[in-house]
Amino acid sequence: MRRSVVVTIVTAAAVGLVLGAWLRPGTGSIGTGSPTHGDEGLARDVAERLPSTGVHALSVAVVTPEGERTATIGAPLDGTFEIGSITKAITGMVYADMVERGEVGPDTTLGELLDIGDVPAADITLEELAQQRSGLPRLAGGAGMFVRAAVSSLLARNPYHDTAEETIAALAEVEVGEKEPLYSNFGFAVLGHALAAAAETTYPELVRERIAEPLDLGSLAVPPSSDELGPDAVQGRDAAGRAQEAWADSGSAPAGGLRASAADMARLATAILDGQAPGMAALDPVADFGGGQRIGAAWITEEIGGRTVTWHNGATGGFRSWVGVDRDRGTAAYISGATTADLDAIGLALLREADR
Repeated sequence: MRRSVVVTIVTAAAVGLVLGAWLRPGTGSIGTGSPTHGDEGLARDVAERLPSTGVHALSVAVVTPEGERTATIGAPLDGTFEIGSITKAITGMVYADMVERGEVGPDTTLGELLDIGDVPAADITLEELAQQRSGLPRLAGGAGMFVRAAVSSLLARNPYHDTAEETIAALAEVEVGEKEPLYSNFGFAVLGHALAAAAETTYPELVRERIAEPLDLGSLAVPPSSDELGPDAVQGRDAAGRAQEAWADSGSAPAGGLRASAADMARLATAILDGQAPGMAALDPVADFGGGQRIGAAWITEEIGGRTVTWHNGATGGFRSWVGVDRDRGTAAYISGATTADLDAIGLALLREADR
């Protein structure tokens, strides 16, 4: 058989697999008639705001001075959802906590914590990473990573399978750009692993020890693998309802690998509003981030509708999430859905209406 024929057959088979995965039917969307758990009024309010299709499960929390309200739609009340890049906000709190403890400093460099040799990235400071101005690219791996991400999306697979060691090793290959604001998943992954190295542990253990255990957040964790999610894990889905492979422990975990329940996100928000959470300095805006936004350690602060909102959002293959706090009014809101639809506007609306 000629090589060209073999290539054609293999290519056709690959295309068939991709199209088969893309066209495979999924589950129906949730709405006002879907089963709910927790605060029925909150669930009803959120359900009325959802798009008519494309959201397949939802977790929501609202915090006010009067207390916490949580609800889920199409999922158990204690179901865990991927919070995506809200993980960065928690990594930022770990960083701020370690600075406060004197374990690292803002000017501590990657070269001081990681065995990466004399490469340009060795001079990057933890503060630069935390404030998204390290000069590192959005992703490591160049164009190949973007291709891998696109194919993974078509196949409903997690594109991030590099280990922590491989992520750190990639620092030797990347070009360090200008120290200007640039949102970098790679940069925050490296920050998390550098902090873990300083504490002589792993990133999942670091979050457990510094954030989850002190605040009694039993569900806040990085799953060991996509096959070890726990019985409360909610299935991520895209807009068509196709099941998506879970994002679990990998080299990118500090940038987007955490899962949590609505109750634990409410508890975290309450601790923040009470000023009792570890690493509170992460929320303080200290540098311009463009577009009227300022940034602390991952947390973004901006004026929205006459109030100061500090927030972060997240997106994985099968989830979209948003969390925001209004520290002046003592309110917070969190939303996460099994969907690829943007939920930021709903989360912000819940926050703005929380004190009414």
